[in-house]
Amino acid sequence: MIKRKKYTMTEILWDLWCCISLVGIWPRFIEPNLIWQSKLDLNTSNDALDGFKIVQFTDLHFNSEMSDRFLDKLKKNILKNSPDLIVFTGDFICFSNLEEENRLKKFLNSLHAPFGCFAILGNHDYKDFVSINSKGEYDVVKTKASTLARGFKRLLSKSVTLKGISSELAKNTKFHEKLQGLLKETPFKLLHNENKVLDIGLNLCGLGEYSVGKCLPEQAFEKIAPQFPTIVLTHNPDSVKLLKNYPADLILSGHTHGGQVNLPGFRKKFITMENNRLVRGLVNFSGKKIYINRGIGSVMKFRWFAVPEILTVTFKTGKKI
Repeated sequence: MIKRKKYTMTEILWDLWCCISLVGIWPRFIEPNLIWQSKLDLNTSNDALDGFKIVQFTDLHFNSEMSDRFLDKLKKNILKNSPDLIVFTGDFICFSNLEEENRLKKFLNSLHAPFGCFAILGNHDYKDFVSINSKGEYDVVKTKASTLARGFKRLLSKSVTLKGISSELAKNTKFHEKLQGLLKETPFKLLHNENKVLDIGLNLCGLGEYSVGKCLPEQAFEKIAPQFPTIVLTHNPDSVKLLKNYPADLILSGHTHGGQVNLPGFRKKFITMENNRLVRGLVNFSGKKIYINRGIGSVMKFRWFAVPEILTVTFKTGKKI
């Protein structure tokens, strides 16, 4: 029997306000349940890769509130693109809490692609949840407050400037054993500072999470096949500064939720980045092309002008992005 979450009075009142408020209906009940299909063509000189499709989704933030109906909709939207390869760029779960394992496993097992399914971890996917502390450092955050209470606390608190520093607690957080065990029972192979050379002639390089000090490109790129194009998977786009001296035809990331609440004065409250250019879409950064996907879910189901997104990258000969 599935044990469903018990709603607090604060959450009930919040949903009631959203229902009776004209401005609350869209970001609470409509936009988070939409899925936007983005397309990107990537130039290749390798004829074997012409037409090869990679579908990226990210930031699932699976929890007991995510309906089977939405998961089925997500599956259909991913598979209708006929992907040759599926990649997930971090944050399977929320706050390191693995809920309803069988439902998550069932969803992941519903996805398939001829060249496989691959994933990396996000800051919610390790044993301890890592976020930003009051000093602007990445740190282990432990709180029993509800998701809604956390959201209001962030909204009302003073914005901090990120220092790009991970605390010792963050650096010492370990793998989430239950999540790793679950992934081994699905088609998704975890790439943690590891490169996979696909038979078609493509490097797929997956990095560890930047905020926990486990993004190690020197290790990840050790077994790169230099004659082939390279797709890099990294959860936090701020990690791109570590990739300056490494090959990357395209970097795929997530983490930001596309700003999540894109209203003046609000976005920075929800998403704090070291580099404010790295929030959404295709960005050219220090000679590298990085695509920041808006993601699928969020810990607080509330989105404004940041529709959940799936990206399809198609290799094409003679095509430039």
